[in-house]
Amino acid sequence: MTIRSNTWGLVLALAMGVAGCDDANSPAPTAPSAVQPSTPTPTPIRTSFPPGVLSDYTLSGVVLEVTVTGQTPIEGVAVYCELCGEETHSWSVTDSSGIYSFTGVWTTPGSPTPVSFSKKGYTDPLADTSSGNRQIMINGDTRLDVELVRR
Repeated sequence: MTIRSNTWGLVLALAMGVAGCDDANSPAPTAPSAVQPSTPTPTPIRTSFPPGVLSDYTLSGVVLEVTVTGQTPIEGVAVYCELCGEETHSWSVTDSSGIYSFTGVWTTPGSPTPVSFSKKGYTDPLADTSSGNRQIMINGDTRLDVELVRR
């Protein structure tokens, strides 16, 4: 009887040990994954012009003169914005209401945008005498109304 009890004890122990080894709970062995070398992302080289970031800001306004009858819009004024538009060096011409507009301005915090206004027979009294430009700070959509003086 002792041999028979020991045999059944051995069979019972083996059965319990095998019962804990089912395939559902055991992960399948896998081969180690290959280490992929990291590819550095190229950093775009930034030139000094145009400076800053092309924003979607709008620079617009009205060009006018003061006459005996009051403020009068001036049609046909050439407006030059050095840092407007994707290609920069953008031009606009005022319409019959004296309105001009540029969408997209290159901006750098603390740096002004050069803008000039010209029409034969008129002068811009607030333009820099050496460059002919006004230096405009643009930090968002900007309206700049300009008064030219007849010569």
